[in-house]
Amino acid sequence: MVPNFILLILSVSVILFLCPQTTAAGLWVCKPCKDEAECNADPEEVCVWGEARNACFRRVCAKGPGERCGGPLDILGQCGEGMMCSKKDERCHGCSLQTMQCYNSAGSS
Repeated sequence: MVPNFILLILSVSVILFLCPQTTAAGLWVCKPCKDEAECNADPEEVCVWGEARNACFRRVCAKGPGERCGGPLDILGQCGEGMMCSKKDERCHGCSLQTMQCYNSAGSS
């Protein structure tokens, strides 16, 4: 049983090594684009806070002031222009350059 487990671990390691554009976490976060057109397709909704690219390089809506963000491979999303994702509370802090709405750790303004 142990030799089979070691062989499995080695096999997975070799596959991940040979495919550097694919990360182990990325396999479960999003589905890679089939082609450039799919990666550049418009997001499904209007992006109030702007756009970003997810871990699979697809266009997605950015997060707004006070919204959850970050996580492994930014699984919770990326903040729009003018804001930064705080690792402390995983929320977008600062002022959106799209709407001028702001958020800080004390609340929104």
